[in-house]
Amino acid sequence: MGRMRAGGRKLAATLAALILVAVANHAPAFAQAGTAVPGWTVEVSQSKPAVTRAQLSTTGDLTRLVFDLTERLTPKVAAVTNPDRVIVDLPEVEFRLDAASGQNGKGLVKAYRFGLFQSEQSRIVIDTDGPVLVKTARVEGRNQPRLVIELARVKSRQPTAPTTQLSPPDLRPSRFEEPPTLVAASNGRPVIVIDPGHGGLDPGAVGPNGLLEKDVVLSVARRLKALLDETGRYAVVLTRNRDIFVPLQQRVNISRRHKADLFISLHADAVPEESLASLVRGASIYTLSEFASNEQARRLAEKENSVDLLAGLAPASLEAQDEVRNILIDLLRRETETFSAEFSNLLTNELRKHMKLARDPQRSAAFLVLQQTESPSVLVELGYMSNEEDQKLLKSPEWQTNIARAILAAVDAFFARRAMGAVHVP
Repeated sequence: MGRMRAGGRKLAATLAALILVAVANHAPAFAQAGTAVPGWTVEVSQSKPAVTRAQLSTTGDLTRLVFDLTERLTPKVAAVTNPDRVIVDLPEVEFRLDAASGQNGKGLVKAYRFGLFQSEQSRIVIDTDGPVLVKTARVEGRNQPRLVIELARVKSRQPTAPTTQLSPPDLRPSRFEEPPTLVAASNGRPVIVIDPGHGGLDPGAVGPNGLLEKDVVLSVARRLKALLDETGRYAVVLTRNRDIFVPLQQRVNISRRHKADLFISLHADAVPEESLASLVRGASIYTLSEFASNEQARRLAEKENSVDLLAGLAPASLEAQDEVRNILIDLLRRETETFSAEFSNLLTNELRKHMKLARDPQRSAAFLVLQQTESPSVLVELGYMSNEEDQKLLKSPEWQTNIARAILAAVDAFFARRAMGAVHVP
């Protein structure tokens, strides 16, 4: 009988292991709550309050946005300008809304975004068609609470401040997460910082079927981290390991704090013109330069550099912009530029083995996230979310793993060359 019980326990353990392997091999293209994938952090909801539905309507001169809640919350609401928008801060909530919800506006609302903004705080950013007055911002009901926001167009000499007594949101928050310190345990190994772009209320590019850039790049980043960790040759840091917003400067600060030997930012592009969506595809690799290599690179850098503003943060001061310019100019005189170009060459060659590359795939522009005066850095656009063929690949777990392996091969070659002093840029 004891042998039978032991055999039963062994069979159950074997079956459980097989199920885990099957789950890992058929993991979705991006992390879902409770899904275990090597190198991924399992996120399990701890009964957080939730937003379950959003309704946008117009009545007379008012535009009304209503969010159904699972419990009463105390929001902070304010209308701001430059650009015109309404900021709604909430305690950390779970958004049970369609991923593409908020893309289509009505009345005074052009669009809205939502998601985890910083630790223990969620945010809704409502883009408005001109300056607006917040006529109503309240939570109604007990058993079925709703957050009701009513907006009216600002007329001449009309104040833009909200008419409610609610506290305004903080446009310069300070509770952003940072990953655990790994540098202390690096034991002389090169430190690799992987930067999954966007996150939280910043979805990045959105595919025609609702696939989000922020999910794709986080999935690839986690797979790449797992592969790098498996080698035992590197200490690896993610700038974010969940669906949360991280400001651009914070990403740079993480790299500096960990004294990164290599910084890799992962993104996926999109073209707004539907007529070009089927024609423009493929990956590209960007390095930092004061002047963009072409107009497309300039526009992309401008778009990526504006994500903090889209998330509701105050625009950078002129002093900060001057500092960025000085960093860019200084960088051009440093050996970091050479190392970044060398890694770009190696990565381009490796990616070419596994995927289609864009025309002239090696490009440069003034990306804020590449302000790495001491760390070689690249920004990789893995493909175009707007292209049907690219989108099929971007959401494929097998393709994501192959791309992570290609990046790993480039990383290995890069540090092998540096160890031999063989870095050369033609």
